Amino acid sequence: MSALIYAALGLLGLNTGLMILVFCNFGMIKAKEGVSLPNGQAAWFLWVAGVAELFAAAFFFGVGDTLDAATFAGFGLFWVGLGTFTFWGGEGKVLGPMAIAYAIFSAALTPAYMGISWTLGLVLLFLVFIFLAIIPAAWGKANAKVLGTLQLICFLITMVAIFGLVWASLSDPYLNTLGTQLLLLR
Repeated sequence: MSALIYAALGLLGLNTGLMILVFCNFGMIKAKEGVSLPNGQAAWFLWVAGVAELFAAAFFFGVGDTLDAATFAGFGLFWVGLGTFTFWGGEGKVLGPMAIAYAIFSAALTPAYMGISWTLGLVLLFLVFIFLAIIPAAWGKANAKVLGTLQLICFLITMVAIFGLVWASLSDPYLNTLGTQLLLLR
């Protein structure tokens, strides 16, 4: 199995979180009476999105791919933080400063990923836009429809990247040897 499958796993974690947010921002998911929707979201953000990205980061760190390790670790921590935040019902205004930090983090990574893959570069670019759209939450002015639209576009681009990574992982016998994986990841 190719190392690319771990990148696909990390991106699948990203997409799980994005899809939940898209459904919530467009009002497709509504809690039943007496049930806490944030508590339900938290488990998916924390255990699926966060853990998948942290698992991918651990693999990439282990093989010495620092760019992918830092990227997946950073976004994995974001989902773990968001899961914890939503579970405990944190104040939404703190998302603004967090979004500034992650917009800078994503913007700094975008040129590196554009040099590797336009699809992955577009994923990072749309993450920059998503974080910029979250910043008004600091003043209680976030627009759920704009945010949901950006998240949906990022979700679709990420799906293209996931399918591309899985296809490349399965179809290229050259990528399926451990020695080649280690050479390509350095």
